[in-house]
Amino acid sequence: MRRLAAIILSAAVFAAGIYAYTDSFAATSSNPAYSALIDAVKNGKDEETVAGLYQEYMDESLTMTEMTRIEYHMARYFKDMGNEAEAKRHVELGKEFLAGIGEDEGELMRRVAEADIVSADYYVNGGISKGMESSDLMKKLYADYPDEYYIALQEAFRLLYTPAIAGGSAKKALSIFNDIEKEIDGLSKLDLFSFYSGKGMALSQRDEYDESDRYLDKAEDIYTGDPAIDDIRKDNRRGKRSNRNR
Repeated sequence: MRRLAAIILSAAVFAAGIYAYTDSFAATSSNPAYSALIDAVKNGKDEETVAGLYQEYMDESLTMTEMTRIEYHMARYFKDMGNEAEAKRHVELGKEFLAGIGEDEGELMRRVAEADIVSADYYVNGGISKGMESSDLMKKLYADYPDEYYIALQEAFRLLYTPAIAGGSAKKALSIFNDIEKEIDGLSKLDLFSFYSGKGMALSQRDEYDESDRYLDKAEDIYTGDPAIDDIRKDNRRGKRSNRNR
């Protein structure tokens, strides 16, 4: 009987450990200046407002990793706003900051910062080789750090955006999102938005359009300025019309 109890306890501990996610970037997320800037970026505020909040954040005592990673958001923001020159400038700033990350900040921080900037470079400047590099960096990060919230989320997005012939899979992405959802209370505000929008996208690709819309609604309860959500909703509407016409 004791042996059976021990086996059951061990199994429970193992099962709990499978989904034991961590957030090594919580300190950044809790910075009020960072939160204010991300709120403005993700809600599509005007460029003057965002530029002012960016300067306030950069005036803080930041690590090189933090300085590198904010350029990912700035580059994508200006790209979405149609300001190509400013988007490219922030990509180049990110590369400069990335080069300054020292060993004292740790391998995880450096590798995530690198993945962010390569991703931003691809988003802004395009290029098949850059896209492949971005995908490869994230795939390797997930292999080494599968229990980091941010990395798990980005791996799920990688699976969604990668063609099936190259290993992409909405089913695998949805599996990651479902695992994260079991520990959803540990997500930062930005990661929670990424979770809801990502799961909404995965469900859309799996033709679960109504459920997808429900998750997109939750994402837009957090931030309202992400153009990708509008694209997913359009896909959902087309899918629903197609189903009705069968």
